[in-house]
Amino acid sequence: MTSLNLSKTAYLAIDLQDGILNNGVLAPYTPDSVLLAANQLAEAFKNTEALITLVNVDATSFHYLHPARYTREQPIKVPDSYMQLSMAIATDDTASNVVTVTKHNPGAFFGTDLDLQLRRRGIDTIILSGLTTSNGVYATALDAFQHGYHLYIVEDATSDRDPDLHHLFFDKLYPKLGTVVTLAQVFFMIGR
Repeated sequence: MTSLNLSKTAYLAIDLQDGILNNGVLAPYTPDSVLLAANQLAEAFKNTEALITLVNVDATSFHYLHPARYTREQPIKVPDSYMQLSMAIATDDTASNVVTVTKHNPGAFFGTDLDLQLRRRGIDTIILSGLTTSNGVYATALDAFQHGYHLYIVEDATSDRDPDLHHLFFDKLYPKLGTVVTLAQVFFMIGR
């Protein structure tokens, strides 16, 4: 493991919002353990030179997920709290290095200004975690790889609705896009 230059590093927390965390069973890690791990990562990066990026998804724009039930003219109905960010740092007024990105697709890069925000700050390294392993995290990891970022995907801060998919992605796919790490390894790389 190498140490990280925090001024060139961003931590991206994908889809840790009430509507996704409270929407079914996750495995191999529970919603509470994924949220705890994400909160620990955010706390470690809080008020450092690193950028903390909280990514949520606007489910009302996911028309392509429900083509038989909804059209663009018929709004998708979700509870008001669906997009509410769940991480503690989302409401922490003392954190000076947090931005929020709302996405309308599985990946956090497509259709957002995420790449612009990262490049403007000179960021070339991404620490990635969140939900779900085979959807939002994967789409974001693939885009980060294609944009040329150095990528670390935190296995024990990420989970899926299907534990077999989680293991497949971490065993076979993610090592082709970046480096699979644990929470403890991230803390070691940042000297915490």
